[in-house]
Amino acid sequence: MKTGSRTAFIALLAVFLVVPFFSCVSSAAKAEEYYTLGTAYFELKKYAEAEAWFNKSKFHRTTKTASEYNLGRIAYETGRYDDALLYFKRVLETDGENITALKAAAYTCIKTEELEQAEDYYRQVLALVPESYDDGYNYALVLLALGRAAEAEEILVKYNNTETPQALLLLARAQKNQGKPEAADAYQTSLLKENNVLVRQEYAAYLNEAGLPARALEEYKKALEAASDEQKESITSLIEALEADVQSSAEGKH
Repeated sequence: MKTGSRTAFIALLAVFLVVPFFSCVSSAAKAEEYYTLGTAYFELKKYAEAEAWFNKSKFHRTTKTASEYNLGRIAYETGRYDDALLYFKRVLETDGENITALKAAAYTCIKTEELEQAEDYYRQVLALVPESYDDGYNYALVLLALGRAAEAEEILVKYNNTETPQALLLLARAQKNQGKPEAADAYQTSLLKENNVLVRQEYAAYLNEAGLPARALEEYKKALEAASDEQKESITSLIEALEADVQSSAEGKH
Protein backbone atom coordinates (compact mmCIF):
# COMPACT_ATOMS: atom_id res chain seq x y z
CA MET A 1 0.00 0.00 0.00
CA LYS A 2 1.40 3.35 -1.00
CA THR A 3 2.20 5.84 1.73
CA GLY A 4 -0.50 8.27 0.66
CA SER A 5 -3.12 5.55 0.39
CA ARG A 6 -2.12 4.10 3.77
CA THR A 7 -2.39 7.50 5.44
CA ALA A 8 -5.84 8.00 3.96
CA PHE A 9 -6.93 4.52 5.10
CA ILE A 10 -5.71 5.12 8.68
CA ALA A 11 -7.51 8.45 8.78
CA LEU A 12 -10.71 6.76 7.59
CA LEU A 13 -10.27 3.97 10.13
CA ALA A 14 -9.78 6.54 12.89
CA VAL A 15 -13.11 8.09 12.00
CA PHE A 16 -14.88 4.76 12.37
CA LEU A 17 -13.12 4.06 15.65
CA VAL A 18 -13.91 7.42 17.16
CA VAL A 19 -17.62 7.38 16.27
CA PRO A 20 -18.52 4.34 18.47
CA PHE A 21 -16.52 5.84 21.35
CA PHE A 22 -18.43 9.09 21.29
CA SER A 23 -21.65 7.12 20.78
CA CYS A 24 -20.86 5.20 23.98
CA VAL A 25 -20.20 8.41 25.91
CA SER A 26 -23.44 9.87 24.61
CA SER A 27 -25.35 6.71 25.57
CA ALA A 28 -23.92 6.76 29.10
CA ALA A 29 -24.76 10.43 29.50
CA LYS A 30 -28.33 9.81 28.36
CA ALA A 31 -28.67 6.87 30.74
CA GLU A 32 -27.50 9.05 33.63
CA GLU A 33 -29.97 11.72 32.59
CA TYR A 34 -32.81 9.18 32.45
CA TYR A 35 -31.79 7.83 35.86
CA THR A 36 -31.70 11.33 37.37
CA LEU A 37 -35.20 12.02 36.04
CA GLY A 38 -36.44 8.70 37.42
CA THR A 39 -35.00 9.51 40.84
CA ALA A 40 -36.59 12.96 40.84
CA TYR A 41 -40.03 11.57 40.01
CA PHE A 42 -39.62 8.79 42.58
CA GLU A 43 -38.90 11.34 45.30
CA LEU A 44 -42.07 13.16 44.27
CA LYS A 45 -43.93 9.82 44.51
CA LYS A 46 -44.87 10.07 40.87
CA TYR A 47 -44.26 6.39 40.37
CA ALA A 48 -45.57 5.97 36.81
CA GLU A 49 -43.25 8.67 35.50
CA ALA A 50 -40.32 7.36 37.57
CA GLU A 51 -40.89 3.85 36.28
CA ALA A 52 -40.86 5.06 32.67
CA TRP A 53 -37.46 6.76 33.10
CA PHE A 54 -35.89 3.89 35.06
CA ASN A 55 -37.03 1.50 32.32
CA LYS A 56 -34.95 3.59 29.93
CA SER A 57 -31.90 3.92 32.16
CA LYS A 58 -31.76 0.19 32.99
CA PHE A 59 -30.42 -0.65 29.52
CA HIS A 60 -27.02 0.92 30.13
CA ARG A 61 -24.50 -0.98 32.24
CA THR A 62 -23.61 2.07 34.35
CA THR A 63 -27.19 2.56 35.56
CA LYS A 64 -28.62 -0.95 35.18
CA THR A 65 -28.27 -2.19 38.78
CA ALA A 66 -29.51 0.99 40.41
CA SER A 67 -32.40 1.22 37.94
CA GLU A 68 -33.48 -2.37 38.57
CA TYR A 69 -33.38 -1.75 42.31
CA ASN A 70 -35.50 1.39 42.01
CA LEU A 71 -37.97 -0.38 39.74
CA GLY A 72 -38.29 -2.90 42.55
CA ARG A 73 -38.95 -0.12 45.02
CA ILE A 74 -41.66 1.31 42.78
CA ALA A 75 -43.28 -2.10 42.39
CA TYR A 76 -43.22 -2.51 46.17
CA GLU A 77 -44.69 0.93 46.83
CA THR A 78 -47.50 0.24 44.37
CA GLY A 79 -48.33 -3.13 45.91
CA ARG A 80 -46.86 -5.29 43.13
CA TYR A 81 -44.82 -7.44 45.48
CA ASP A 82 -44.14 -10.32 43.07
CA ASP A 83 -42.74 -7.86 40.51
CA ALA A 84 -40.71 -6.13 43.22
CA LEU A 85 -39.13 -9.42 44.23
CA LEU A 86 -38.17 -10.19 40.63
CA TYR A 87 -36.35 -6.87 40.34
CA PHE A 88 -34.48 -7.36 43.61
CA LYS A 89 -33.50 -10.88 42.53
CA ARG A 90 -32.10 -9.50 39.27
CA VAL A 91 -29.90 -7.13 41.23
CA LEU A 92 -28.69 -10.03 43.39
CA GLU A 93 -27.90 -12.14 40.31
CA THR A 94 -25.19 -9.66 39.38
CA ASP A 95 -24.32 -8.46 42.90
CA GLY A 96 -25.02 -11.20 45.42
CA GLU A 97 -23.65 -9.22 48.35
CA ASN A 98 -25.71 -6.11 47.75
CA ILE A 99 -26.94 -5.49 51.31
CA THR A 100 -29.67 -3.06 50.28
CA ALA A 101 -31.11 -5.49 47.74
CA LEU A 102 -30.88 -8.42 50.18
CA LYS A 103 -32.83 -6.47 52.80
CA ALA A 104 -35.40 -5.35 50.26
CA ALA A 105 -35.82 -8.89 48.96
CA ALA A 106 -36.21 -10.26 52.50
CA TYR A 107 -38.84 -7.70 53.43
CA THR A 108 -40.71 -8.27 50.16
CA CYS A 109 -40.71 -12.04 50.77
CA ILE A 110 -42.63 -11.38 53.98
CA LYS A 111 -45.28 -9.61 51.89
CA THR A 112 -45.43 -12.52 49.43
CA GLU A 113 -45.53 -14.98 52.36
CA GLU A 114 -42.31 -16.70 51.26
CA LEU A 115 -40.96 -16.86 54.80
CA GLU A 116 -38.33 -19.53 54.13
CA GLN A 117 -36.84 -17.32 51.41
CA ALA A 118 -37.02 -14.27 53.70
CA GLU A 119 -35.17 -16.24 56.38
CA ASP A 120 -32.43 -17.12 53.88
CA TYR A 121 -32.01 -13.49 52.82
CA TYR A 122 -31.81 -12.25 56.42
CA ARG A 123 -29.25 -14.95 57.21
CA GLN A 124 -27.11 -13.65 54.33
CA VAL A 125 -27.51 -10.05 55.50
CA LEU A 126 -26.35 -10.84 59.02
CA ALA A 127 -23.41 -12.85 57.72
CA LEU A 128 -22.28 -9.71 55.89
CA VAL A 129 -23.20 -7.11 58.52
CA PRO A 130 -23.48 -8.91 61.89
CA GLU A 131 -23.79 -5.60 63.74
CA SER A 132 -27.16 -4.91 62.09
CA TYR A 133 -29.56 -4.47 65.00
CA ASP A 134 -32.75 -4.04 62.97
CA ASP A 135 -32.05 -7.01 60.71
CA GLY A 136 -31.43 -9.25 63.73
CA TYR A 137 -34.90 -8.32 64.94
CA ASN A 138 -36.47 -8.94 61.53
CA TYR A 139 -34.67 -12.27 61.21
CA ALA A 140 -35.98 -13.36 64.62
CA LEU A 141 -39.47 -12.21 63.66
CA VAL A 142 -39.41 -14.44 60.58
CA LEU A 143 -38.02 -17.38 62.54
CA LEU A 144 -40.81 -17.08 65.10
CA ALA A 145 -43.40 -16.94 62.32
CA LEU A 146 -41.87 -20.17 60.98
CA GLY A 147 -42.37 -21.79 64.39
CA ARG A 148 -38.65 -21.80 65.21
CA ALA A 149 -38.94 -20.10 68.59
CA ALA A 150 -35.64 -21.36 70.01
CA GLU A 151 -33.71 -20.01 67.01
CA ALA A 152 -35.58 -16.70 67.24
CA GLU A 153 -34.55 -16.36 70.89
CA GLU A 154 -30.96 -17.27 70.03
CA ILE A 155 -30.79 -14.61 67.30
CA LEU A 156 -32.24 -11.91 69.57
CA VAL A 157 -29.69 -12.67 72.27
CA LYS A 158 -26.79 -13.15 69.85
CA TYR A 159 -27.31 -9.80 68.19
CA ASN A 160 -28.00 -7.99 71.47
CA ASN A 161 -31.47 -7.23 70.25
CA THR A 162 -33.21 -7.12 73.63
CA GLU A 163 -33.27 -3.42 74.43
CA THR A 164 -36.36 -2.01 72.72
CA PRO A 165 -39.92 -2.77 73.90
CA GLN A 166 -40.64 -4.45 70.55
CA ALA A 167 -37.60 -6.72 70.76
CA LEU A 168 -38.38 -7.64 74.36
CA LEU A 169 -41.93 -8.50 73.36
CA LEU A 170 -40.60 -10.73 70.59
CA LEU A 171 -38.25 -12.36 73.10
CA ALA A 172 -41.17 -12.94 75.48
CA ARG A 173 -43.19 -14.59 72.72
CA ALA A 174 -40.27 -16.80 71.70
CA GLN A 175 -39.74 -17.89 75.30
CA LYS A 176 -43.47 -18.38 75.88
CA ASN A 177 -43.67 -20.65 72.82
CA GLN A 178 -40.94 -22.78 74.38
CA GLY A 179 -42.70 -22.89 77.74
CA LYS A 180 -39.95 -20.90 79.43
CA PRO A 181 -40.87 -19.03 82.64
CA GLU A 182 -38.37 -16.29 81.68
CA ALA A 183 -41.07 -15.01 79.32
CA ALA A 184 -42.68 -13.23 82.28
CA ASP A 185 -39.51 -11.20 82.86
CA ALA A 186 -39.32 -10.23 79.20
CA TYR A 187 -42.96 -9.11 79.20
CA GLN A 188 -42.41 -7.06 82.37
CA THR A 189 -39.27 -5.39 81.05
CA SER A 190 -41.01 -4.55 77.78
CA LEU A 191 -43.88 -2.94 79.71
CA LEU A 192 -41.48 -0.97 81.89
CA LYS A 193 -40.03 0.57 78.75
CA GLU A 194 -43.40 1.21 77.16
CA ASN A 195 -46.82 0.92 78.80
CA ASN A 196 -48.63 -0.64 75.85
CA VAL A 197 -52.21 -1.68 76.61
CA LEU A 198 -52.26 -4.51 74.07
CA VAL A 199 -48.96 -5.93 75.33
CA ARG A 200 -50.23 -5.78 78.91
CA GLN A 201 -53.34 -7.69 77.88
CA GLU A 202 -51.13 -10.29 76.22
CA TYR A 203 -49.04 -10.54 79.37
CA ALA A 204 -52.18 -10.93 81.49
CA ALA A 205 -53.41 -13.73 79.22
CA TYR A 206 -50.00 -15.41 79.51
CA LEU A 207 -50.15 -15.23 83.33
CA ASN A 208 -53.63 -16.72 83.33
CA GLU A 209 -52.50 -19.57 81.05
CA ALA A 210 -49.53 -20.12 83.39
CA GLY A 211 -51.95 -20.69 86.28
CA LEU A 212 -51.56 -17.28 87.91
CA PRO A 213 -55.07 -15.77 87.66
CA ALA A 214 -54.59 -13.31 90.53
CA ARG A 215 -51.56 -11.75 88.84
CA ALA A 216 -53.40 -11.83 85.54
CA LEU A 217 -56.23 -9.82 87.10
CA GLU A 218 -53.74 -7.22 88.34
CA GLU A 219 -52.37 -6.77 84.82
CA TYR A 220 -55.82 -6.58 83.25
CA LYS A 221 -56.77 -3.84 85.72
CA LYS A 222 -53.58 -1.91 84.89
CA ALA A 223 -54.45 -2.27 81.21
CA LEU A 224 -57.94 -0.94 81.91
CA GLU A 225 -56.50 2.18 83.56
CA ALA A 226 -54.54 3.08 80.43
CA ALA A 227 -57.09 1.86 77.91
CA SER A 228 -58.95 3.97 75.37
CA ASP A 229 -62.73 4.10 75.45
CA GLU A 230 -62.85 1.57 72.61
CA GLN A 231 -60.62 -0.87 74.51
CA LYS A 232 -62.30 -0.59 77.91
CA GLU A 233 -65.37 -2.68 77.09
CA SER A 234 -63.44 -5.76 76.00
CA ILE A 235 -60.96 -5.50 78.90
CA THR A 236 -63.80 -5.11 81.40
CA SER A 237 -65.40 -8.27 80.01
CA LEU A 238 -62.11 -10.15 80.43
CA ILE A 239 -61.79 -8.94 84.02
CA GLU A 240 -65.36 -9.95 84.89
CA ALA A 241 -64.92 -13.40 83.35
CA LEU A 242 -61.63 -13.96 85.15
CA GLU A 243 -63.03 -12.74 88.49
CA ALA A 244 -65.90 -15.19 88.10
CA ASP A 245 -63.43 -18.02 87.45
CA VAL A 246 -61.32 -17.06 90.46
CA GLN A 247 -64.38 -16.91 92.70
CA SER A 248 -65.69 -20.23 91.39
CA SER A 249 -62.31 -21.83 91.97
CA ALA A 250 -62.15 -20.43 95.52
CA GLU A 251 -65.61 -21.74 96.34
CA GLY A 252 -64.69 -25.14 94.97
CA LYS A 253 -61.81 -25.39 97.44
CA HIS A 254 -64.11 -24.89 100.46
